[in-house]
Amino acid sequence: MKIPARLLEEAKLRCSPDAECPALLFGRGETVLTWSWLRNVLNSPVAFLLDPEEMYKAIAEAESAGLDLVAIFHTHPGPPAPSPLDLRYMRLWPVVWVISNVYTWETAAWRFKDGRAAPVRLEWV
Repeated sequence: MKIPARLLEEAKLRCSPDAECPALLFGRGETVLTWSWLRNVLNSPVAFLLDPEEMYKAIAEAESAGLDLVAIFHTHPGPPAPSPLDLRYMRLWPVVWVISNVYTWETAAWRFKDGRAAPVRLEWV
């Protein structure tokens, strides 16, 4: 998956260890072209929940621009691997999940495949 390096630069400025920091990533195929930062209504450092209205608005705007939801980004207070809660939601949202460690900014991507999280190669452009 190709992702603009600007996404991680923005994350470093806006995200903190106090709460997981989510964004919906839009583009075409395996290329991210834009994204929408959304509020974590749980305000939790170990989980996130998106406001349904914010999520709908972001997806509708992207679709009107001819873009698809291709990935979901969020931060973790530890290694960039899916949590059990992430795995549950990955089954429901079959897109790439991009996770960054909020302390080190190590980043990895995953896709739910054959009942487990499979790594996805990231290319920062």
